[in-house]
Amino acid sequence: MFQGKIRSDFMKAVIDATSILVDEAKFKFDSDGLYGRMVDPAHVGMIDFRVRKEAFDEYECEKETEIGIDLEKLRGILKIASAGDIIGLKYDKKEGRLEVEVGNLKRKMGLLDTSEMPDTKIPSLELPAEIVVSTAEVHQAIRAAEAISDHVTLMADKESFKIKAEGDTDVVELILSKEQLYSIKCDEPVKSMFPLDYLSDMVKLAKSNSEELTINLGNDYPLKMAFGFAGDYIKMMYLLAPRIES
Repeated sequence: MFQGKIRSDFMKAVIDATSILVDEAKFKFDSDGLYGRMVDPAHVGMIDFRVRKEAFDEYECEKETEIGIDLEKLRGILKIASAGDIIGLKYDKKEGRLEVEVGNLKRKMGLLDTSEMPDTKIPSLELPAEIVVSTAEVHQAIRAAEAISDHVTLMADKESFKIKAEGDTDVVELILSKEQLYSIKCDEPVKSMFPLDYLSDMVKLAKSNSEELTINLGNDYPLKMAFGFAGDYIKMMYLLAPRIES
């Protein structure tokens, strides 16, 4: 059994971040909080998140518990809550349903069978470049790129970080020097191309919750993108497979 109280906007952010990739998710609760890891059906994107118990106003979990969530159904319940509202979550194995409390309203929600939901492992990746950048800058570049292309190239070297998209006739390019970044660690030039439909959703979600974004890159390697909010007690990490040029 577990029960907790948390700000509705924190929970909405977790649901929105996860539903970019999947419709159904396995959430695990333990003594430290809530966590989950899912891969989209096409195996292009992955999310790994952790909501530490400190992000909750109240939190109690007797033993590790996992539940299967229909994300759209839970999102529908959370829409009733206003930003800043505290919502209650309660699960008792005997009851077999998730109870969501919004103000004086309670809804008991049927859950999904988790036995068919695989446990996802994070691939072991050695990504040589790490860039900490303004989320707003990246979001602006991605939005501009969407107007001309369906993919975008991310590049870094010792001195700068670049985002570039090329259409049939047009080019969009963002170049940030190391002085314009929070930080950059990159000993050798790296470059990878990514699909914009996934990346756009991920960056949009990050911009809603965090001013800075940590990006790890390699050459034709997956992109790792991480950000935190709620005093860093909520952490999100995305992996996105590269689009390899033929």
